[in-house]
Amino acid sequence: MYRVKFLIILTIFKYGNPQTVPNVCFCVTAGSCATLGSGGPVVPTLPPNSGSNDGTGNIDIRIQTSGTGPSGGTGTTQLLTSVAGSGLTPVINSPATCQAGLERCCPSTGYQCGYRFPPIAGARAPIAGSGQSNYMSYPWQAVLLASDNSFQGSGVLIDHLHVLTAAHKLNESTVFGRLLKVRLGEWDASSLNQVITPQEYQVARIFIHPQFTASNLRNSIAILRLSTPVTLGTTPSITPGCLPTSLVNGVRCFVSGWGRQDFTPNSQYSPIQKEVDLPIIDQNTCQNQLRATRLGSGFALDFQSFMCAGGEAGKDACIGDGGSPLSCQIGANWFAVGLVAWGIGCGTTGVPGVYINVANYISWIQQTTRS
Repeated sequence: MYRVKFLIILTIFKYGNPQTVPNVCFCVTAGSCATLGSGGPVVPTLPPNSGSNDGTGNIDIRIQTSGTGPSGGTGTTQLLTSVAGSGLTPVINSPATCQAGLERCCPSTGYQCGYRFPPIAGARAPIAGSGQSNYMSYPWQAVLLASDNSFQGSGVLIDHLHVLTAAHKLNESTVFGRLLKVRLGEWDASSLNQVITPQEYQVARIFIHPQFTASNLRNSIAILRLSTPVTLGTTPSITPGCLPTSLVNGVRCFVSGWGRQDFTPNSQYSPIQKEVDLPIIDQNTCQNQLRATRLGSGFALDFQSFMCAGGEAGKDACIGDGGSPLSCQIGANWFAVGLVAWGIGCGTTGVPGVYINVANYISWIQQTTRS
């Protein structure tokens, strides 16, 4: 896994007051607890103007519509394994001692956004070369479900009461009146055999950005307000992500989710959360690269709504990943700098994926969550 070290100053944006973390401990590899918290092609000749300068009718929206979903089932409605004890504080086995080569790690200084706990001893390891993430690598990632446990997409927990997601992920659920719920702490959608059981919360209210445009996904950002607050600091598998105040460029970040590899009919969803490292692409460079696709020479990327990442062969978000976070490590904290939105195909050299530019919506997020 390739990571680039960089220096950048960002304001860490947090909601509410720090919460005291109870004495919950896990066994981790010796020495890892101290490091808590710690990834351009030539543009070809431009095709003719597509007739649309904003992508309408030409973009591939990364939304779950049909096929095999995360838990391995088939059909247009993908069902995930049901989780009992919705919204309850999980029971965690906190060991008093650890075996040789391990140390006892207790996050007792109060929770922070973008907090990543070291890998827990005994947790199921990802399959080598599979692209699977380590358990609890993205504790801020939320799974969006309908009341029948059908997979709707992903989002980001941003405080004890709100989840940030892409607005286009909510159209089907809201139109058909199906109640939404959010699952936190998920990793393997096909099994309950995880170190810490995922938790579910009902969605009490949905806030969609007033300027959202479905045809081109401009301003495709939404906030879900949970019916009951998440008790933060009780488990390292559930932690809010930090929100950025400015766009970062020239760094490598990670997109995570359970989406498909490509747009082919036989492409499969992953039951286990996957991750891929991607470079952040400058917006002007991204616009030029997208003009080389079917979008054409007249395409204009909306810099207010979008940012870009990727453009490397076989490395991208895809169908079903909509709303998933693009996570960047800034110092010891992880920031959700983008939300998966759209692209042209998946994983093509020189064609970046397009993400909602979260930094440009901080004022709206603040106003909405505090209303």
